[in-house]
Amino acid sequence: NVLIGMGSIILDGAHIESDVIIGAGSLVPPRKRIPSKSLVIGSPAKVVRTLSEDEIDSIKRSARGYVELSQHYKSK
Repeated sequence: NVLIGMGSIILDGAHIESDVIIGAGSLVPPRKRIPSKSLVIGSPAKVVRTLSEDEIDSIKRSARGYVELSQHYKSK
């Protein structure tokens, strides 16, 4: 469960664990390891803090929302 913000770039060999938010426009360098439950922003991307449980839940809600949107437009 990872939310990757718009315009972010993830380079070769980067390892992103679960429950991570990567801020819009971030650049995750090659072979960078992003630990679970992290908020990552910047270019190069840096872990700025640990996510709250509420923020982790929002990743899951966002994913469900995108699935619902895709099904809506698929049926048109």
